[in-house]
Amino acid sequence: MVTASTASTVTASKSTTRPLREEGKFRAGTTGTTLGEFSPFSWLRGMVTSKVDLWRVSDRLNVNPSTVQKILAGNPVSRSVTKKIHAAFEQGGALDSKRTRRNGLEPNHSTVERLTEVYFLYEKEKSLRTVGKKLGLSCERVRQLLEKGSAIGLFKYKPPKAPLLSRGKILRDYRKFLKRSQVAKANHISTNYLSKLIVQYGITKADLEAVRAEGQKAQSIKQYDALVRKRGSHPATTELNQLKSTRSLAFKIRRLWGSLEAFRKERNLVPGQPMKERRDRKVRVLSGV
Repeated sequence: MVTASTASTVTASKSTTRPLREEGKFRAGTTGTTLGEFSPFSWLRGMVTSKVDLWRVSDRLNVNPSTVQKILAGNPVSRSVTKKIHAAFEQGGALDSKRTRRNGLEPNHSTVERLTEVYFLYEKEKSLRTVGKKLGLSCERVRQLLEKGSAIGLFKYKPPKAPLLSRGKILRDYRKFLKRSQVAKANHISTNYLSKLIVQYGITKADLEAVRAEGQKAQSIKQYDALVRKRGSHPATTELNQLKSTRSLAFKIRRLWGSLEAFRKERNLVPGQPMKERRDRKVRVLSGV
């Protein structure tokens, strides 16, 4: 805890930054134990021996790891940062010689504990998507947290190798799902990785638009055929436009084929023709009768 004299000295200071070693004595808690005629944060040097320690200390002090590194290097920090650190001490209670050990720090909002929680859950589920759903995070955010924990040496995260999709597989799936995110989901890869593959294969935006148009046409034909099977005959233009359930289908057909007449001509359709009659006609054509 900061004494009244120390707090008043910090508040009255005209400079926004000062070397920490010039801040004078620092007394710990109500016991009156003096840490000495040195920087009040000099004890950090013995506490930070690894990247994990760095994150634990930064969590406890409510500052960024870069700020802790700045303090360790003996560089000045702003008065607001100094006050924030003092506030963290006051919130945590008195600091005696035992509390200055590495294991004595209890973080206020532990990044280390959060990263460990994500890792243990991932080890159990083996799925970024499942972990994300349970923690309310996106797959990408879970991956970032795992890589972060691995980078500081908290654990070893080895992401599974993503499958190398072929160019044809990407285009076929895009024709089927129409969206890049859905293609990535179906193949259990990230959208970012899929985008890299698209660039690697030289698939252009025009290529994707052409494949998407083919997929939309296939979906429209499927929807139209389902409507004909339900009705028993091919609907006229007026019927398609009047019925609320088919109006959107008529709009998609006009957008993709240019007109309903072009759609019928391409598929050799006749309005009002029964579905069975069309099937019999197709058999006669194929048999040459």
